[in-house]
Parts: sequence; C-alpha cells; structure tokens
Amino acid sequence: MTKKYRCRYLAHGLYIHYDCFRHCHLSIHSPNERNNNYIVPYKGPKDKANWEEIFKNKNKLVSEMREGVIPPFCKGCHWIEEFDENSENQFLSDLDNYIDMIWVGHSNDCNSKCIYCFAYQEIVEKRTTKAYDIIPLFKEMLNQKIYNLEKEPEAHVSFAMGEPTLLKKFDDIINLFAKAGNKNFALYTNGIRFSRMTAKYIKNMNIVISLDAGTKETFKKIKGVDKFKDVCSTIKKYAKEANKTDPKRLGVKYIIIPNVNDNKEEIDKWLDLCINKLDVKYLIADVEEHWFVNKCGEIPQYVKDLLIYIRQHCQDENIHFEFYDRALVLNL
Repeated sequence: MTKKYRCRYLAHGLYIHYDCFRHCHLSIHSPNERNNNYIVPYKGPKDKANWEEIFKNKNKLVSEMREGVIPPFCKGCHWIEEFDENSENQFLSDLDNYIDMIWVGHSNDCNSKCIYCFAYQEIVEKRTTKAYDIIPLFKEMLNQKIYNLEKEPEAHVSFAMGEPTLLKKFDDIINLFAKAGNKNFALYTNGIRFSRMTAKYIKNMNIVISLDAGTKETFKKIKGVDKFKDVCSTIKKYAKEANKTDPKRLGVKYIIIPNVNDNKEEIDKWLDLCINKLDVKYLIADVEEHWFVNKCGEIPQYVKDLLIYIRQHCQDENIHFEFYDRALVLNL
C-alpha cells in the first residue's frame, strides 16, 4: 500500500521572499533543493500576484503527496505528516485555495552579523536586500480572503528574514492584521531593537530571541556586534510584559555552535542570566544549521549531552523548555 503524506505548510503556507513566493521557509534545511521551493516570481507592488497559478502549483504538490510523492525540498522535513487511507477526508481542506500562514521575508536587512545566518554573506558583501512596500499585497490578501481568517481563525503571520524591527512598515503590518482580527504573530528577532508595537500586542505574539551566550565576549563572537547589553535589556522588557499574560510568549534560544559556545560553562551563564536576572520563563535549544546539514544530522554525543543538560536544568527549575528544528529531529 502506498503511503500518503501531507503538510499544512505546503497546502496553506506562503513565504514572501525578496524576489519570489515560496511554499514555506523550511527548505533552508535542504539547501541543495532550496530553489525548488518556488512558486512564482514577485518583487513588490509592480508585480501582480497570480493567485490562480499559486494555488494550482500548491494543489498539484498536495495531490502528489497524497500519492506518496514528496517534493525534493521537503524530504527529511519533520513537519511532513503520514496518514492512512481512512484519514484522507480529514485533510480535504488542504486543496482549498487559501493561505493561513504567512512568512514575511522580503528583506534581509539586519543590524547583526550572526555567523550562522544564511544571509550573512550577502550582508558582509553589502548586497543587503531592502524591503519593498508590502502593505498593498497584504491588503489584497485580506480583501480577497486569500489570507482567510474565517476558514482558519488561528492563522498566523511570521517575520522570518533579516531583522523585522528594522522594517519601516513593521508597525503598519502588525496594525493591519490585528485590526482584521489576526490573533497570532511570530517574531524572530535578534533583540537589539526594542519594539513598542510588539510589547503592545504581546498577548498575540510568539517572540523568539536567539541570545546564544551568557557573556558579552561569546555573544560578540557569534553576533559580530557589541550589543549584548541591548539584547538583555530588550529581553527583560519583553519578559516583564509576557509574564503578565503568558510567559511562553517570549522564548530565548541557545543555538549550540561547535568550538564557540559548546560548553557547560557558557550554558550555565546563559541559564543563570535568563532565569535569575532577566526573568525568562521559556527557553529553547537548537543546533547550528550549517554544521548540522554538513554532518547530515549525525552530531556527536557531547552535543546531544549538552542539549539534554539544558532540558534537565529547565525541568529542575520549572522553566518551560522546547527543542527547535535540528534539535527536535534528534528525538532526545
């Protein structure tokens, strides 16, 4: 019997890159196939979004997944679901033409130079892509119910490229979707710049800040900027607001980077800083992407032990904890 698969990201996701639309942002985990995760070109308001073509492309891939054919850029992704023939009706909406997950990634403008960033080379070579005006596209998606809050009230908008708080239209984007009834935003930020708009809508936010260090020296090695105090200040402000409603609205991440921060001493300082000084109630651990991909996911035991060490410490301190992406697939 042929196995059947589905992915809600493939069915209803839209990653807005700076020169095209993609199905999702997760093909960065399959770098050799990244270009295949492509729907149509789009470079801003001068381009008209061809929604008929977009959904035709999506429906084709969704249908092929139901026949057991997984797109190359999806292979190995942990978000793929397998279901049996008796469950097919459960996912009929996968063929409906609407979006309920947007990733805002139309600029890689950033005020940091993280050594694990896929856009890092573009940044250091001063080829940073500046943002176009994305508001007309979002108004169209809301007015035409392409982004459909009626079909999926839990739809979400994620900021997934560059440093979102640098976007000139950042506040406008949040306001536009919030007024339309959107209740879920995901903000992946380096935390250098504090956003009052983010704090205002904290109850609707899922904020992730990759601090990755417990000392300013290690932070500077990883981030390429001397902004450790600024990030700690931002984290503390967000934590204060999050703890009034839902502490899990703010997650602070530690990405283990071989030969940089892969030791218990740095991890202990990070844990102490986050828990005892910044009052963070939700911590995250992951493994550096380039290294993980080059190792084909075969990481040494000492890295696994460090991940387990972080999890155990959080459990002992009654701190909410989660593995992300690469660490998640290790099934520790």
